[in-house]
This record gives sequence, structure tokens and C-alpha cells, in this order.
Amino acid sequence: MSKPFRIGIRGRLFWAFGAVATATIVATVIAWVSFTRLGDTMQLIIGSNVPAVTLAAQLAEHGGGIIGTAPALSSAKDDADREQVWLQLSARLEDMNAALDTMAKSSTQTDNLAQFKNAVSALSTNLQKLDAIVSQRLSRTVQKEELSERLRWASADFLDEIEPMIDDIRFNLSLALTPDARPSQTSDTLTWEMAKQQSLLSINADGSLLAELIARAATIPNTDALRGTQLYFQEIESRIETNLKTLETVPGALSLHQSIKDIQAFADGPLGMFDLRARELSDVEMERTLLIKNQQLLAPLHDLITGRVDEEIAAALQSAERSQASIRQGRFWLVVAVFVSLVVAAPFLWFYVGHGLVGRITRLDQSMRAIADGDLRAEVPVGGEDEIADMAVSLRSFRDTLSETQAELVQAAKLAALGQLTAGISHEINQPLAAIRHYARNAGVLIDKDRTLDAKKNLIKISELVEKTNRIIGGLRQLARKPQRDLRRTDVMVVFDDVLTLLDRRVRDGAIEVTVQIDASCRYVLAGQVRLEQVVLNLINNAIDAMDGGAVRRLIISTRLVDEWVELRLRDTGMGMDEEVLGKVFDPFFTTKDVGEGLGLGLSVSYNIVKDFGGTIRAESKIGEGTTFWLRLKPAS
Repeated sequence: MSKPFRIGIRGRLFWAFGAVATATIVATVIAWVSFTRLGDTMQLIIGSNVPAVTLAAQLAEHGGGIIGTAPALSSAKDDADREQVWLQLSARLEDMNAALDTMAKSSTQTDNLAQFKNAVSALSTNLQKLDAIVSQRLSRTVQKEELSERLRWASADFLDEIEPMIDDIRFNLSLALTPDARPSQTSDTLTWEMAKQQSLLSINADGSLLAELIARAATIPNTDALRGTQLYFQEIESRIETNLKTLETVPGALSLHQSIKDIQAFADGPLGMFDLRARELSDVEMERTLLIKNQQLLAPLHDLITGRVDEEIAAALQSAERSQASIRQGRFWLVVAVFVSLVVAAPFLWFYVGHGLVGRITRLDQSMRAIADGDLRAEVPVGGEDEIADMAVSLRSFRDTLSETQAELVQAAKLAALGQLTAGISHEINQPLAAIRHYARNAGVLIDKDRTLDAKKNLIKISELVEKTNRIIGGLRQLARKPQRDLRRTDVMVVFDDVLTLLDRRVRDGAIEVTVQIDASCRYVLAGQVRLEQVVLNLINNAIDAMDGGAVRRLIISTRLVDEWVELRLRDTGMGMDEEVLGKVFDPFFTTKDVGEGLGLGLSVSYNIVKDFGGTIRAESKIGEGTTFWLRLKPAS
């Protein structure tokens, strides 16, 4: 009969994986579409709006740089400073034109772009005018410096002309005042000489004042003050002309008149100081006007930049809003897809994987661990029609087989121990039998002689020997039969007495000193007497073997109560074990004895028996110092 078709774990997992994978693919497609839309919107923002705002910001930055740099052009001290400042302004203008060219390539708003170009062009024209005015003003400044230098030389020549004439007049006055001069001539001479002296001194003062007024004209701050100074200059010129007429007949008057004209030449005409300063003041005023116009030209440019930035920001906000809408929509559908995926996956994971697979595997694992720890009565849950059910059936079969095998091994170990005890026990029994024969023969002789009292003593001896023999045979019979599995109240003193009785010959032959210290408060434990005797028999046999050939042969057996446990301690003074051997002593078939002296099952069987009692067994050992075994069992009430 063919087996019915079944969907195993593989088929169910593939089905679940397919459902979850389908939901995942749907969620991925939704996310991909949403992110594609978001990417397109962000590309629009990054590719259009952000560059436009950046270009506008660059225009604003360059415009601010021009506003800050243009006054430096007006305040340049020489052509070198002016050229350096103009290079900076030119670079700003070129950057603005470059930004406009970039904007023209990426923008569709041609009207707005034309307004930008017109504003930048007007600004460039105004700056060129400003540079030309500044260059012209600096040229006039150079001319003023040249005039001032020549004026100093002309002023010096004037002084060279008038000072000798003043000295001559003073000399003539001193002659007219001498005692030898005639009175009629003295009066006329003094009058004439004094008049000439007055005119010369006035011309001297006015000539120096003319030179000073011309020099001052170079730095007069405004046009009104310059005009006032020029009128005052003309007044001084009229006064000098009047005084020069008085000196027409004086020697040197012609040269003096020429030197005064040389000084006047620095003030008169289109290249005079007054005209240069007037034009310079006009240039300064023009520069101020052009600087104001710069700011006025930049104001609409700033408005254009602000408007452009506002437009791009508004467009970016619209794009961002579309991005948010795409994100919200994609998030909604992604949540729906994830929810559907969870709705599909959660029941499967909870009911089938969690309960049907993981839960059953966990219970099966617990059963396997319990069986591995020696609990051969552990339940093995069997259910279902899949691979786990097959594993459970196999584990149950393994447990049953292992239980039978363990029982056979335990019995084999006991029989092996009994075989080792046979020779010594037979000697123990032969001695009482020989004594019984002797006492029986003597009792017969004594009865024949009517010595009934002595015969009765022999019969009592025979009875004691029979009791001793019965104890030995009873211990062997108790140890040889199959033990019961239930736990009972067991007297550890009886256990040790029975085992030591069986091993009495080995103890005596080995000259071993045995000390038994049983505390009355922890004498009774929950165990099986036969199985506990087997454990103690194995431990004492191993202790006797370990002390073979040792100088000190002592076995100490004691009990104590530790944390609500009865702890049995067996300590020998044998050869001891190293860490490697100590870690393997409870492994099945591990032994340090020679071939034929043991199977390596004694401690392994003892370990499982103690575990079956619900207790623990452990060992400590050092090379040359002996070995100690601790058994912890539950106390019996």
C-alpha cells in the first residue's frame, strides 16, 4: 500500500517563503516607484531650483562687492590704486555676466533674464564713467602738484626781486636822514622814499599773499569757498597794480612787475590753480553722483534677485510638497504591503513555525537532552505526519533500546563485580564451613560424654557462623538481582556495611585502613538500596585499586548535611589523577586499567544511577594525593 501524499516541512516552508517573498516584492516595487518619483522631484530641485537660487545669491554677492568696492575707486590716491580697484570691479562685473550666461542656459524666463542683463550693463557703464572721472581727477591732482611746485619757485623769484629794492629804499632813507643832507632836499626825499617804501612793503605782503591764496586754492573743500578766495585774489591783484604804478620810475620795477605776473599766471586761465580746483571739485561731485547712481542701479537689480530667489524658493517648495505627497503615498502603500506581509507571515510563524516546528523541535530537544542525561523514562512527544514526527518515533525507539541496553550494561557491570568478588567470598564461606564441621564433630563427642553444656556452646558457635554465611550470601543475592526503579528510604549505614562485608577480604589483603563516619542526622536518603550499593561498590573497588602499592592506604567514608542535601564523601590516599583523566572518568568505556581488568563502565553507570536518584556525583583528584568522590542525594524524611 502506497503512503498517502503529504506536504512535508520543506513544502510548507517553500509555500510560506513564496508568500512572504511575494509580499516583499510588492513592497519593494511600491518603494521603488515612490523613491523614483521622489528622485525625479529632488532632481528638479537640485538641477533647477537650487542652481537658480545659487546663481541669484552669487549675483547678490557680486553686487554687494561692487557697492563695497566702488567707494575705494573714488578714494584712490593715485593711478596704481585706481587700477587695482578697477581690476576688482571688473572681475565682479565679469562674474556677474558669467552668472547671467549660466542662468541663460538653464532658465526659460527670458524677460527676467533681459532685465538682469540690462541692469548689469547699466551698472557697468556707470562704473566705467566713475573710473574715467576718477582718472581725470587724479590727472588734475598731478597738475596741481606741478603747479604748486612751480609756484614755490616763482614765489622765491618774487622775493629775490623785491627784497633788494626794499634794502635800497632803506639805504636811501638813511642817507636822507644824515646831518650832511640839505633840509630842502631832505624833506622831499624822505617823502618820496617813504612812499616807495610803503608801496614795496605792500607789494611784498600782497605778493606773498597771492602765492598763499593760489596754494590754498588747491585744497579748498567746496566751490563757494573757492569762488570767495578767487574774488579776494582779484582784489589783491588790483591793489598790487596800484602800488606798481607808484614804483614805475624805481629801478627794478619792471622785473618786479614780471615776477608778480608769473605768480598771477598760476591762478589765471584754464590751466590755473583756481580752474583746476574748480574742475576737480566738479569731478568729486560727479563721483559722488555716480556712486549714488551705483546704489540706485543696484536697487532694482537687488529687487530682481530677490524676486528670482522668491520664485525659485516657491518652485522648490512646490517640488518639496510634491515630494512629501509622494513620500506619504509611498509610505501608505508600503505600510499596506508590510501589513499584508505580516498578516501572511505572522500566523504562519506563530502557529506553524513557532508551535508546529520550533515548539515540537524544542520539546523533542528537551527529550533528547533528558535521555542524554540518563533519564530513560523521559516522554517523547509523537504527533503529526512530517519529518519531526519521524524523528520523534526514531528517538522513542532509540530511548527504549537504550533503556534495555543500559539495564543490560548495569547488570553486566554487577556481574563483573561479582566475578571479581567470587574468589574472596568463596574463601570467606569456606572458613565458616570448616569451623562448622569442627564444632559439629566436637559437639557429638561432648554429647557422648554427657557434656551437654559444652556441646550447647559449640552449637551456638555453629549458629553464629551460619548467620555470617547467610549475610555474605544475602549480600551477593541482593547485589545480583535486578534493582527496582522506584526510590525508597535507604539507610546508607546498611549500604556501606553490606559493601564492606563483600569487600572485607580485599580490604584485609590490601592492609587498608577504613574509617566510616556516618552522621545520624543524614543517615537516610531517597535511593534504591541495590543500585546505591552498586555505586558504592564501584567507588570502593576503584579506591582499593588506586591504593595498590601505596605507602599510605586509608579510605575515609563520611556523610554530612549540605544545603538540604545529604553529601556522601569517599576519600582515598591513592595515586590520584591529572586534569585530563579527571575530565573523562564518567565517560562510558573510559578506563586507565590494563586490558582485561575493566570495561570502563563502572563510573559511567554510577553517574547515571545517581542522576536517576535526582542527585549529583563529582570527583576531585591530585597526582600523588589521592581522589575524593562526593555524592549528593536527597534526604529521606
